[in-house]
Amino acid sequence: MRQWRQPTAADEGAQTASRPATRLPVRDPTTRNPVIVIPGVLGSKLVAEADSRSVWGEWRTGFSDPASGEGAQLLGLPIEYGTPLDELRGQSRVDGTLGKVRGYIAGMPVKITAYGDVMSAMGVESYSDTFRRDREKDSASEAAAFEFSYDWRRSLDECAADFAEFVARTSRFLQIQRRSSEPIRFDVVAHSMGGLVLRYFLQYGRQLLPYDDATPRLTWAGAAHIEKAVIVGTPNAGSLTMIERLVQGIPSNPLHPTYGPVLLGTFPSGYQMLPRNRHQPCAGASTQAEDDLLNPDFWLSRDWGITASWLKEERARQFPDIDNQADRIEAAEDHLRKCLFSARRFQAAMDQPAPGAPEHLQFHLFLGEAQKTARCFSGTRGDRTVRWTDYGPGDGTVLASSAKLSEADGESPIPWRSINTLKSNHMGLLKDPALFTAVLALLGRKAS
Repeated sequence: MRQWRQPTAADEGAQTASRPATRLPVRDPTTRNPVIVIPGVLGSKLVAEADSRSVWGEWRTGFSDPASGEGAQLLGLPIEYGTPLDELRGQSRVDGTLGKVRGYIAGMPVKITAYGDVMSAMGVESYSDTFRRDREKDSASEAAAFEFSYDWRRSLDECAADFAEFVARTSRFLQIQRRSSEPIRFDVVAHSMGGLVLRYFLQYGRQLLPYDDATPRLTWAGAAHIEKAVIVGTPNAGSLTMIERLVQGIPSNPLHPTYGPVLLGTFPSGYQMLPRNRHQPCAGASTQAEDDLLNPDFWLSRDWGITASWLKEERARQFPDIDNQADRIEAAEDHLRKCLFSARRFQAAMDQPAPGAPEHLQFHLFLGEAQKTARCFSGTRGDRTVRWTDYGPGDGTVLASSAKLSEADGESPIPWRSINTLKSNHMGLLKDPALFTAVLALLGRKAS
């Protein structure tokens, strides 16, 4: 089993955007818990290591275009035959939570709110380029609030280990500000993928997924630092949207260009958010391999994803250091197998019964259930799209049953303290006044 590694100087630099602000006033140690907001997939800005050009989150003049080889390589993670996923390092870094997305539509500059509303409601003061909130200094009775931005492309156990480091660093910061060595306990508001990062941290702390078939040891190590875990629209049992992205990519819209399936297929996290096989998301499967989304044969037999035969040009652009098409496919298949193995281990770790949760730890779920949401799909070899064949209630991206992690008997391995349903879609949850009212009341905070 691999062990937690000591962060290097490079790791520390990559987390600069996640450091807590240093201008908060001294606080009484008896005040309410400080709050951390964790965004979901695509919710942190990425910039190039070399020159800080925007790689994701700002589509203004000079952004890194994925249609170019350089742009594709900046956003995609590298692949290397036989190299473990956690040893692969890209050419871009995190640069804060996406409070606002910036770009041009029809030549006009636009700003679209992403996580700005929820960060503002929770009282976050951010120093990233994408979100800044000007207000008078907090009163001494108000709790501090922080953003945790992270590399949503990487395996989610790595993101959780980074979160553990962030919690330790933020705790020390608050102890210095409070002039007290009393332990700090946080409340966390986590959206979408961020809820998976939080749940893994709570159960396993800094442990990384083993290289072998073992599951990490359930210790509840992270729970010592958290009281209320507020989880919003999280695909606890996966989302069919990830099938669509891995097969078709992210299509262009008036704000941003197309991001292809080979590029997205380099992200280990995408495979970890695939639906659970036991919930039978694949219609018309005739063999176990065809029904197993985490089996490489599922992808290879359909000619889908990072190894698809029709994506030769995109592979050449994404992996220019590999000389020929046959070697690119071989390296891509190796990467696919590593990602799927990691996803199987991650899902097993997240779905196993989790007894012994500390009494102080509270799980509160907010989910959408009024939007038509894909529940089942079909597709055969040669298809370049997936087809939805059945739907259920959800937020348009995540089924309500996935957010609850409901099983056939109606039970969930997550000990929910409360489950709250809303009518908004996946991103609309972050703008829903009902969410803000309920969460602020739950955390004992006043609306700003």
